[in-house]
Amino acid sequence: MLAELSATDIHDCHTLASNCRDLGADVDAWRQLLLNELRKLVNAQVIISSEIEHFGKSGDQNTRYLGTHRDGWISSEAEQRWREYAQSIPVERTPEYPYLSKFSGETMVLSRDQIWGRESWYRSHTFNEIHRECGIDDYIISVCPTSISDRCTTLWLHKGVGSRDFTKRERAIVALLHLIINKEIGTYLAAADEPKLSKLTNRRIEVLDRLLAGDSEKQIAFHFDVSRATIHDHVLAIYRHFGVSSRGELLAKFIGRAKPKP
Repeated sequence: MLAELSATDIHDCHTLASNCRDLGADVDAWRQLLLNELRKLVNAQVIISSEIEHFGKSGDQNTRYLGTHRDGWISSEAEQRWREYAQSIPVERTPEYPYLSKFSGETMVLSRDQIWGRESWYRSHTFNEIHRECGIDDYIISVCPTSISDRCTTLWLHKGVGSRDFTKRERAIVALLHLIINKEIGTYLAAADEPKLSKLTNRRIEVLDRLLAGDSEKQIAFHFDVSRATIHDHVLAIYRHFGVSSRGELLAKFIGRAKPKP
């Protein structure tokens, strides 16, 4: 599949991965960047990404969805209708299930036509009553393991209604970028189940930035023109948030990652 890619395509994939690393400590920020830019690279309308544990194990009731990000819906109503539809169908009854249930830890990329067949798709209730009304048509699914044991992420990319289908080149771009990104989840890129920066107040993110820069509590208090006791309270709250008890443990959480941006 990678033979479909040009040197420029490969460069673009690595550039986007590098830009994600710049936001790597913030899982919501780097994933949103990934989804937004990948949509542009392959001319997709909608993209949905999930991070999952114990995926594809037949009979395993322990599958856990750790986080899902979505981008590109034509309206909030379209997204809501899609989500209601997706939640109403048991996963075992979906056409994708026989394929996805065979996931064994190797990267898998599936096209709509592999799953449905083109003619069956355009005759289906799923397309005519759901997908078309939500503004989406052709789709591909990529499932790729991460560097974390027994964990993968999925990418579902949909073309808009009236758009041409995904090309072999676009499927190859998705496969390559997915592979690059997933090797770095849990190291350069925060995983979905790590404490989120978005749960910290703006001031605590600013204090975290100064801590990671090596400033003492006294220096931080002087910088923000507040009492040292106030900064100490922020520091303790930051430690609790990340589940650490010292600055050394906090710094270890960010080894190899770009500092969060205040």
